[in-house]
Amino acid sequence: MKPILIFALVALTGLFACHTPEVMIDPSLDAVRMPVKGRNGLQIGQVIRYGEYTTGKVRRGWTKGYDVPFIIRFQKAQEKLSYTQFGPENLAAEVACVSKFKSTEIQLVRDFFGIPIDYRNFFAGNISIDGRNWDFIIHNPGGDFMHEKASAGFAQCGGRQIDIEAMRGIEGQPDWLKDVTVVGHEFLIEGRVVGAVSTLNKGSVWIDPNQDAETRTVIAAIATGLLLRHDVESVDMRPLR
Repeated sequence: MKPILIFALVALTGLFACHTPEVMIDPSLDAVRMPVKGRNGLQIGQVIRYGEYTTGKVRRGWTKGYDVPFIIRFQKAQEKLSYTQFGPENLAAEVACVSKFKSTEIQLVRDFFGIPIDYRNFFAGNISIDGRNWDFIIHNPGGDFMHEKASAGFAQCGGRQIDIEAMRGIEGQPDWLKDVTVVGHEFLIEGRVVGAVSTLNKGSVWIDPNQDAETRTVIAAIATGLLLRHDVESVDMRPLR
């Protein structure tokens, strides 16, 4: 193990041992912190809760919705999960996610989302809500330890788009550790932060209550997926040639 990696691990261990670490949230985000319940423990009958948001039982696979284009295209992908995300105003969204793709599916990802993709590590899915389909993709969702590789993506439905960017800062950490690893993601609309999810420990979520109910439910659906996704650090991270 390289000396700088050892020093980083020791520093992080010391930081976490002193107090519960908190991610650095954009001060412009008008939202309260919602602690996550249900992330740890048994996966059987797992339900995720935070604030007014909750899910049905999380399913490790896809059991319905095969008429959705995203699910049709990627139904053979690995590490699938699905759940119903409940949001404000009695909204319910059916969510299907994939945290690993086979190498043969990379071109399918590129074609489906219409963007160039240079890495094999993705988290993507579909959110079906009131007959509308939101598709989302985040490349390199877990970051890359000690490297500033981008972790970013977006969710889109017709002309609507929510951008997704990685958060790396932890309160109280040295400046040289701020790019060590991804600790969560922010959600932005036209450059303004409207939500965030911390994947540290049990997790936390922030969602701007001034957004419409559908937008809040979509943000919650993706935040829940990021909290549930399996560790994909072992996936081949080499750039595609």
